[in-house]
Amino acid sequence: MKKLNELLSERMNMIKKFSLILMSAIFLCGQIVAQDHILPESEYPYWPEYEYLTTSELDTIEKQTWINNDHIINGWDWSLPDAVEPSPSGLVGLQRNMGWDKDFQPLNLQFQANAVGILWVKWRDIEKTEGNFDFSPIINRIQQANSAGLDIILRILCHSKSRGGDISRGQAPLWLEDLGVNLLPKTRERDNLNFDPSNPVFHEHYLRLINELKNTPIPHMVKAAYVGYASRSHGDEGIGPHGEKSPEANDTEQHVRERLDAWGEAFIGMEYKVFMGGPSHYGFEKGFGMRKGFVEMYHYRIPDNEVGQYLDENGYLCVDEEAPVLKNKCFSGEVNEEYNQSWAEESSDYRFGRTTNSFPYRYFMSNLRALQMRSTYLHTTGHLIPKMLPFISQQLGRTAEDTPDAWSFLTETRLKSGLSKNWERWLYQRDAPGYETTAVVKMQHVRKMWMIEPGNYYDYIARKGKKMGFAADDNVFPTDVEHNVAIKVSYIDNVVGTLNLVYHNNSGLQERTINTTGGDVVRTATFFVNAKFDATGFNFDFELHSETGKEVPVSFVRVIKIPPPVGASGVDDDFVHR
Repeated sequence: MKKLNELLSERMNMIKKFSLILMSAIFLCGQIVAQDHILPESEYPYWPEYEYLTTSELDTIEKQTWINNDHIINGWDWSLPDAVEPSPSGLVGLQRNMGWDKDFQPLNLQFQANAVGILWVKWRDIEKTEGNFDFSPIINRIQQANSAGLDIILRILCHSKSRGGDISRGQAPLWLEDLGVNLLPKTRERDNLNFDPSNPVFHEHYLRLINELKNTPIPHMVKAAYVGYASRSHGDEGIGPHGEKSPEANDTEQHVRERLDAWGEAFIGMEYKVFMGGPSHYGFEKGFGMRKGFVEMYHYRIPDNEVGQYLDENGYLCVDEEAPVLKNKCFSGEVNEEYNQSWAEESSDYRFGRTTNSFPYRYFMSNLRALQMRSTYLHTTGHLIPKMLPFISQQLGRTAEDTPDAWSFLTETRLKSGLSKNWERWLYQRDAPGYETTAVVKMQHVRKMWMIEPGNYYDYIARKGKKMGFAADDNVFPTDVEHNVAIKVSYIDNVVGTLNLVYHNNSGLQERTINTTGGDVVRTATFFVNAKFDATGFNFDFELHSETGKEVPVSFVRVIKIPPPVGASGVDDDFVHR
């Protein structure tokens, strides 16, 4: 009997051990599946180490110094002439308050920017009991923000009963349920539990809320205001029940059109202040803009007709200036905020890898993509490359008529929608016979972005070739005059050779040369030139030439409008003038 008990005990222990092993294996498999988006990191040598700056540290950021003569610097160059001021249409969101109880802080910026505060409030707090509205806390907070030097972008959150199962974190009035308003089903446990916006009772009370907003001074007080729809995420995303990729379907919904009508009435004569959480042609026709909002996944919205993004037959990413948001000069917003340490932790499912090593690179890419999409507004945090922030503040809201520069970032990535080459703002690099280039300098992604062709989870961030041709947009640089410009060329200095800038002006063909050192760092050469961009007797407006076998990888090229240098003297020793 004793031996039998010992045998049974031994078998029970074996079963327990097997169960633990099995459970561990199941858990591990679950972790692997849940974190299948994570990729091995590479090195990111051309960007600074991760350092997150908070709102209170914004006063430490200074714009990059403008140097008014030929020179070469290590690193990227984000400088613009001192006389350049932000576009009135360009807004940068640097401070967000959830609720109206917290003060907006003076920012004491050391550079010029149209800084705005972002105020999120709940319908639940505005109309605590049915029919009793109190907008005074919003008005008071806007006035306080103004006294701190900030305009306000307002976002009224209207749809959720609860968030993450917590009713106290919901945003819609709970008395709506007492009136029989139904709830939308959830697809995931962590999703918002939302009221149904199409429910006639909900719709009636929503329209009443917006009509009450109309009767306050708030539409005149704010810089812009957001209109969204029920969504599974925090901020009332989208504009209708059919998702952002179905604007035509959303436009056929009567309750969606009536919601937009109400916002148009509330902002009558100021419709340009209203921006939507998704595309709606019905809204665009009213003059409303749109907030896109996920630029951390910097290859998204390729292609996207609503924001004018398409790939041409050769794979170049192009901008359709006739897209409604661009043609009508509407509000076009982006959000670039996922850079806190927590995004590389288990609590965020390692959304962007297991470390912050790649974060400065992602920040760099996301900001350039937001500008390539011609954004007029950017909510940004972290400021991982501080000197980019003054540059961004000067770039937002620009059009061909008022831009101080044009640029081309020579990137390449293989998307599910096709090969995507170059992010450009009125400066175009194109291959042609004798001007063939190759994408080089590979940067590994740290997560599988859904729009990337599987197995191609990387970007190239430069191109090289014996000859590279560039053309400036005629709307920015007319062809019939000489232009005083600075041409800035950021290159990967990984070969010992030369890089020649070839252009022409009224005196004929001109050439300028720099020597490269092979140090494998980013360097930026600045050439001050008088140039004609009419391609007379020339294949392109200007060219970059390298020696055969010593082709220099070129990453970022800018052409900047300047007055002729006054009193400039001296040039960098690496320059050779011809």
